[in-house]
Amino acid sequence: MRFLWLIGLCAAGAWAEQPIPFPHNRHAALGLACLDCHSTADTRAAAGMPSLRKCMLCHEKLATDKPGVKQVIDYAKKKREIPWRRVYGFLPEALVKFRHAPHYRAKIDCTTCHGDMTKVTLAESVVSHTMGSCLSCHRQKKASEDCATCHI
Repeated sequence: MRFLWLIGLCAAGAWAEQPIPFPHNRHAALGLACLDCHSTADTRAAAGMPSLRKCMLCHEKLATDKPGVKQVIDYAKKKREIPWRRVYGFLPEALVKFRHAPHYRAKIDCTTCHGDMTKVTLAESVVSHTMGSCLSCHRQKKASEDCATCHI
């Protein structure tokens, strides 16, 4: 049982094949911030995935000749949301209730938990989340170390 608990602490889905190869580095180079696409990270538990409508705000006219953008346009024509796959998460056995908003309010930079996405072409897990890494950060930031802070 202890073994399952330890496995559950690690991020699930170290690499999730996406329906469209989204180039984080290219979008970051254009000056887009994490919140531009993951717009609920500052207000909700989940950071949220960008809606097709959000993608089309730019890609109705920009880079329409690129293969990935053509795929986005195809989803738009079919009026279907892009089925993005979660890259970071905890296994249910870990009983972790991670919330983005409190971390954002504490001014924890996205790169702390997600790595430098300006250098990543495709969404992938570049930071390993363990109980030790989370507790270490909580100690450094003088955040609560009470079990109920993170676990249900």
